[in-house]
This record gives sequence, C-alpha cells and structure tokens, in this order.
Amino acid sequence: MTDKATSDKQIMYRDARTTGKYDDIWQSTGKCVFCDLRDKYVIYEENGVVLTIVLFAYIDGHCMIIPRRHVRSVKELTPVEWETMRKMMYIAKKMIREIYGIKGMQIVQKDGAEAQSTVDHLHFHCIPFDEPDLNVWNYRQLKNTPIENTELYRSKITDIEKLAKRFSRKYQDESR
Repeated sequence: MTDKATSDKQIMYRDARTTGKYDDIWQSTGKCVFCDLRDKYVIYEENGVVLTIVLFAYIDGHCMIIPRRHVRSVKELTPVEWETMRKMMYIAKKMIREIYGIKGMQIVQKDGAEAQSTVDHLHFHCIPFDEPDLNVWNYRQLKNTPIENTELYRSKITDIEKLAKRFSRKYQDESR
C-alpha cells in the first residue's frame, strides 16, 4: 500500500465514528476482527491477552483489552487470563494519564452477543474520561423505585444462591 493510501486509510479509521462510516465498516468484515488482530496496533501482550489501540476510537487514547483466544464471556477466562486483564486495566489507566494527562478512565465490558456491535468476542474498552459528554445515555422511564428493584431481586434469593453455587462448582473448582 502506498504512503498516500496508508495515510488515507488511517484518516478514515480516525474519522469513522464522526462521519457515520463506522456502521458500514464493521457490518462488512465477515470475520471476528478480534481473532484477527493486527500486531501493528498491539501495544502490549502477555499471557494471551493484548492491550491494543482501537481503530475506530471514541476519544484519543481509547484502547481495548482483548484475549487472543475467542471467548464470549468473562466466565470462560482462565484465572491467569483474568489476572492479566486486570493488569492490563491498570497499565491502560496509568498510560492514559501519562500520555494524555487524563486521570479518569471508564472500563466498558462487552460481554455477549447482545452487548456487542461487532463480534461475539469478549473485550474491554478503556476509555479516557475527561468530560461527561462522552457518556451520554438514553435514559428510560423507570417502572420501579430502588427499593422495589431490591425487593424484586431479593425475592429471587433462592435462584441467586443456586447460581452462586453453580458458578463455584463450574469455575472456581477449575482453578484449583
């Protein structure tokens, strides 16, 4: 690829979110872009987990933490992978502060097909947070008060306890 073509592609990546081109791009890849990470964008890698730049970033300094192994949920991570993810979060926050002077960072976990716009591959966004404009939510009218929501969950305590036991049997026993 020529230097001009490379430069144009990088500018397209940089501007895709604000020009509206992002939706066309991610829907046409036809593959898991996280299983096919380009090493030229990887910042750091350890134990099969990478800290990488985001091609279609929300803000300068935005990076992601992605396991190389195709996993759909945190429950599929090994204890070593999970500890490495935590380590990468620490590194990302420190580097965002050092390079961009931004002290805050939002960590957005994309877990499960419904939460992901690209692929069903677990990843964490590390988004520098300097102003609340980046965090615009489409709030919904709530049906329940906080105490009513608490009561709804507490009414399912037997189910919650069963899930806690199932998790321990399924995931904690594996790590021993």
